[in-house]
This record gives sequence, C-alpha cells and structure tokens, in this order.
Amino acid sequence: MEEARDRFFSKVNKTETCWLWTGSNNIDGYGIITFQKNRYLSHRFSWLLAGNAIPEGHLIRHKCRNRHCVNPEHLETGTHQQNASDRIRDGTETKGNRNGKSKLTEEQVRAIRANPDNKTNREFAKEYGVHNTTIADIIHRRTWNHLT
Repeated sequence: MEEARDRFFSKVNKTETCWLWTGSNNIDGYGIITFQKNRYLSHRFSWLLAGNAIPEGHLIRHKCRNRHCVNPEHLETGTHQQNASDRIRDGTETKGNRNGKSKLTEEQVRAIRANPDNKTNREFAKEYGVHNTTIADIIHRRTWNHLT
C-alpha cells in the first residue's frame, strides 16, 4: 500500500484547498492512474487510499466541482442520478455543442426546426453531412431537446 501511496502523491500538487492531479487524464479530462495492472480514476483511487469504501452502484463526486481535485475531503459518494444533477447545476453537461461528437451547431439545429424553406430531411442531411434520422430526431425533439 505504501508503493501505491508514493506513486499517487508523486502526481498530486497540494494547494491550500484542492489537491490537483498532475498525472495523465482520460478523454473526459479526469485523472487516471494505473496500479498493479489496474486502471483507476485518480479521485476514486484517492478515496480508496483514504480508507473509504464505495457502495455498490455509487461513484465518487466532487463537492468542490473541480474534476482535477483528488482531496478526499472534497469527495463524496453518490448515485449516477446525483452526479447528473450536479452536472446540470454546474453547467458542465455535455449536451449540444459541448459534446465532442456533435456534428451540428445550435444555430443549425434551430434552422432545421424553423425550416423556413420547407426543406426535406434528406436535403438537411445532405447539407449538414449527417443521416436523415439525425434530422428527424432533431425535429421530433429526441435529440437537442435542451434547446428552446
């Protein structure tokens, strides 16, 4: 366990409040650490190093709202639903333009919904380089439903 602690803290910058992860990050920007051939999110690893358990079906949430923080005093367990509510509260949801996989902009989605030229779904799809069903999903508010 001492090896785990040493390795972990060699990648932590302790500030007056947060302990900031300085090691590698995953695609979502959360710290990652590999130990004994297992890969962990750095904040989960910190929680476990501090001697805390993670209840079944729970994850580790950031009370300080800083995804790079690994200070166990700034962490807590919670459900996926609580975590989703945190993202809404903090404005960090990855909907629309904030989703790295999005091919359309909010302006384009609004144009599709307004459709002043009576274009077909196929015409929009060709114009924007997406599939017909993408356009139908937008029109029927199965996607981009956060836009008013």
